[in-house]
Amino acid sequence: MRMPCLVLFVPCAVFFAAGCSSGSAPTPADAGTPDGHAGADGGGAGEGGAGADAASEATASADAASSGDAASSCNDLANAAPAITIQQVVGDPPAPQGGAIADGTYWLTAATIYTGEGDAPGPGGAGQTTIRITGSTMDVAASGTPPTRTLTLTTSGTSITAADTCPDTDTSQATYSATATALVFILPGGTDDAGTRTVVETYTKQ
Repeated sequence: MRMPCLVLFVPCAVFFAAGCSSGSAPTPADAGTPDGHAGADGGGAGEGGAGADAASEATASADAASSGDAASSCNDLANAAPAITIQQVVGDPPAPQGGAIADGTYWLTAATIYTGEGDAPGPGGAGQTTIRITGSTMDVAASGTPPTRTLTLTTSGTSITAADTCPDTDTSQATYSATATALVFILPGGTDDAGTRTVVETYTKQ
């Protein structure tokens, strides 16, 4: 069972804004995340060292890709947040409260998938995300792909819209609650045989 990509407002990584890596159970950030694995069929010594040549070319390609990623980084934010385990629970999500979003740096401190009346499979996957709010701009550094993003936030009541300005131009919507020390995003997590899911990401100001 695969859950839809959320990357909150952030990469298919990320939930609304979060990036995550898949664990024993599928997570919302699974969908759309590049596989990143390839088989290596290098030849042996009897084949003129073709295996060594292939390995050398693969290393060169990886180095080039790494340099390209660094060059195309959307912001200078370091992902200093600790990794958290995504939890899946039966029940209803909290109601959004809206509020003023305070400037500052936040760490993802909890990510919960509410499964309504369906059976919850428990912990699954991990997430590690740091966000920085400056006015209407949100910079994101996450463990998913892409590793950095920059978005413009617009709020109305308890609704929030995030429009990517780097590296793409996607737009995401959710509801939210904000206090002086925390920011909570509440967004649809898709449906399956167990029913409708809701994802709640909690960010704590540092």
